[in-house]
Amino acid sequence: MKKKKRIAILFNASKAYDRKVISGIARYIQQGINWDLYLEEDYLIHLEKIKSWKGDGIIADFDDPNIIEYVKSQSVKAVGIGGSYLDPEKYPPGIPYVATNNHIIAKLAVEHFVSLGYRNMAFYGLPDRAGNQWSREREESFVYWQQELAPDAPDAHTYRGFLSSYKNWTKAMKRLEEWLIELPKPVAILAATDTRARQLIEACRSAELKIPDQVAILGVDDDDIVNVLTGNRLSSVRQGSEYMGFLAAKLLDQQLKGEPVDPMVQVIEPIGIVQNASTDHFSVSDQVVKDAISYIKHHACDGIQATHVLRHLNLSRANVENRFRQHLNSSIHQEIVKVQLAKVKQLLLQSNMTLTEISEKTGYNTVQYMIMVFKKQTQLTPSQYREKFT
Repeated sequence: MKKKKRIAILFNASKAYDRKVISGIARYIQQGINWDLYLEEDYLIHLEKIKSWKGDGIIADFDDPNIIEYVKSQSVKAVGIGGSYLDPEKYPPGIPYVATNNHIIAKLAVEHFVSLGYRNMAFYGLPDRAGNQWSREREESFVYWQQELAPDAPDAHTYRGFLSSYKNWTKAMKRLEEWLIELPKPVAILAATDTRARQLIEACRSAELKIPDQVAILGVDDDDIVNVLTGNRLSSVRQGSEYMGFLAAKLLDQQLKGEPVDPMVQVIEPIGIVQNASTDHFSVSDQVVKDAISYIKHHACDGIQATHVLRHLNLSRANVENRFRQHLNSSIHQEIVKVQLAKVKQLLLQSNMTLTEISEKTGYNTVQYMIMVFKKQTQLTPSQYREKFT
């Protein structure tokens, strides 16, 4: 019997992102991989405790510079997981790296806000510290995409606040309230994480700001704990964290078997937006567009087409399409497809329904047409999407 490989997993399971990465690693080794995993008993990273650890490989959180230095000091195979960088020189050389795509996370958020009719947008990040570079990347990408996708809108507001702790909690929340009160309303805010988004929710309540009427809030991570704490009200960008863990374990396994890794950096797209009450608001003054979007939300999965929307509104196509372009930079058809695809993705990830059942549930005439539309939008077939992200 082959000797088990000893693998250290260096992540803090107090964070949703890290927990999902660990889940993906576990899914890979459940395929029959003979590894002995080393994690601290409290599932947190204690570098001082493992300086004398000897093993065969490491999968580690490379958003933390201290962990990078520790891994470099160990003469073992390793894979880093962390945020993406627009500057490729920032990736650690010589070590395979799996990155969450901060640039596309920010793009999804801005697209979501634009589709809801928001002109005022903001980003709530983390203070400038060595381990928070991923938040800075996310912030800079958010500002970029806001300028790119909403060029006629006011510049995005940004705020990094304070690290939350018992010691400075009162001060941090007071400053956050003040920032929120000063923002032009209505405003849509992307928070760097769901934890920061929950702080926004608490600050809005304290400042008596209505969510989502005055302040729409979008987090990142789709954190189960935050969902519970917010009564399942928080909208969030769901990253491909589980797949990142799975891929990192696969890359480490390849190295341990003497196989080459190429490319060294692999950037993973987010899965999409899980929409809940915190962004369930349509910030457009045009009543025709509001009525059209409401009709689409309720009937897109009934198999409607643009003609059904026009019949409901009793208006000409040119009239309505011009309004959609002006307020949403979109079309009736694109909005219908968006709602349908969101439902398809939800059913792929959260149910065991067959593709035929899903196509019937989401208003597609045939499963083949659903597959064609899905692949055009995501570059994956529905089966590939389900296999990759579940």
